[in-house]
Amino acid sequence: MTEKTMYQASCHCSSVRFRFKSEEITKGCRCNCSICKRKGIVVSAAYLPPEDIEQLQGMSSLALYQFGDKDVNHYFCRTCGICPFITVASVAPTYVGSAKPGYYRLNLGCVENLDIYGLAIEIIDGRSL
Repeated sequence: MTEKTMYQASCHCSSVRFRFKSEEITKGCRCNCSICKRKGIVVSAAYLPPEDIEQLQGMSSLALYQFGDKDVNHYFCRTCGICPFITVASVAPTYVGSAKPGYYRLNLGCVENLDIYGLAIEIIDGRSL
């Protein structure tokens, strides 16, 4: 089993701060769905289970946005507007991927000392989901 690294992250204004354990981050994802292409963020390639997230401060500063089938919780800071992460709300009974309700995908631009421009980026076809 690969050892996990502890990362620190925050929104732009630092109202929302958290840390998480993950394998070394070497790649990220961009999604082409209607909201993700507008947000323009690079998210973690892997979904992280809730036990790998430590919510440090400011979770009450987050607002929630859902649309469409409401399978994804899009959180954003009420002060600076940055989306630090999304969580899976539900999955279809026929879904066979790695996402599970409660799992996170993180905005890698919020991770301290991580050069997202040096990461390999995969495009997710969320538009087709």
